[in-house]
Amino acid sequence: MVLLMVMLFNTLGCNKVNKIDESNADSTENAEDINDIKSTKINDLKEAENDTNTGNELAYNKSKTLEENAKIMNRILEEKYGKSFTLSTDEDYVKAGQADWTLILKDNRVGIDTSTWKFDYDSNTDDGKYMDAILEAFSFFCGEEMGNSLWSLTGDLLDGGADETLYGFVHNGSKVIYKNGDIATFESGNNKSAMYIWLTPIEY
Repeated sequence: MVLLMVMLFNTLGCNKVNKIDESNADSTENAEDINDIKSTKINDLKEAENDTNTGNELAYNKSKTLEENAKIMNRILEEKYGKSFTLSTDEDYVKAGQADWTLILKDNRVGIDTSTWKFDYDSNTDDGKYMDAILEAFSFFCGEEMGNSLWSLTGDLLDGGADETLYGFVHNGSKVIYKNGDIATFESGNNKSAMYIWLTPIEY
């Protein structure tokens, strides 16, 4: 009887140890899976931080070229709006017939044609998405404060005129100089009907 009890105890004890070992093995595998996922997410976050230069904030990265920055911004716009800007030269833009959702790259500056500007739009429409994307582009290349001010000023200028000083700008010929010293230039393109706002990106 005693012998049977000892054998039964040993059998139960072995099963318990085996179950604990299996459980530990499962836990270890799960922990490794979780660590792999965490590592992937951390790497993705680091890549995004390197791209935008300010973590979660969309911002120009001076270590990258103008075109690389525009492509980074486009990836984020694509996620938000299902659409992004075509990158073009002034000449190609005019040949293509001047369309919305186009950024002109020239001499380390980025431009947008004001003839594509929308007024009285609903934010849920294609026009609304386009204007929101322009605002984000201005903020990306000029910084959020100047970007917001330039977007508002441009809308009012195109809608009949505005006092630049109310938006933090000083007028100087075709240029508007923001209070931080950064400049945006209003200039006609190769096609007289195209009037560009040229932005020189802020290097953070």
